Amino acid sequence: MENIEILNGILNNIREGTNTLIWKKNTLPFFDRINEKYRYSVYINEMAPIKTKIIDIIIKVSQLKNRKNIKTKSELNKNTIVQLKEILKKTIQKDKLVIVFNRFENITKSVAQFWLSVSGNKFIVFVGSIWGIYKKEAHGFHKTFILVNKEEKENYGTEMNVTIPFIFIIGAFIFVILFKLGLTTSRAFMSALIMAILIVRSLMFFIDK
Repeated sequence: MENIEILNGILNNIREGTNTLIWKKNTLPFFDRINEKYRYSVYINEMAPIKTKIIDIIIKVSQLKNRKNIKTKSELNKNTIVQLKEILKKTIQKDKLVIVFNRFENITKSVAQFWLSVSGNKFIVFVGSIWGIYKKEAHGFHKTFILVNKEEKENYGTEMNVTIPFIFIIGAFIFVILFKLGLTTSRAFMSALIMAILIVRSLMFFIDK
């Protein structure tokens, strides 16, 4: 899927108030175009730590609104995250806020619960990327998103279904060679097994990137 198609999908979702996920693509290259359409857009890279990120958003939106007497990070840090959520609500009022981030798969249970509560505000929309399997605790938050390049994820899954068995065959072949080279002892068996596992994991890591 071309980037222009992805961008159009993102903008359509924002217009409709729907959260967007992009499969294996950094959101930063899309941010400037999003910001052209929606002035109150903030890029935070990742969603944690919660308090730091929501403070950054409050300050950025306040600056974009040309507010006077904007509170500093240290002043805002005295508030709880629940209080900060209310401050954010008062700051954006009825203007649409677009929060752009990466790595949905890194979101933990507490982070997911907090941002899910924030997404309940109809004036706040999220645009994020996902590069792998997300944690089951984040499923509720994940359900609020639409994946714009779904076919790319499906193609990736097909490729992995073919690649993974091939990697395990390579791992087994490496194990047999190392085991034979190390003679038939228990120590040689364990050494060969560990090396084969490490090689297989390394191959899967690089393929997943």
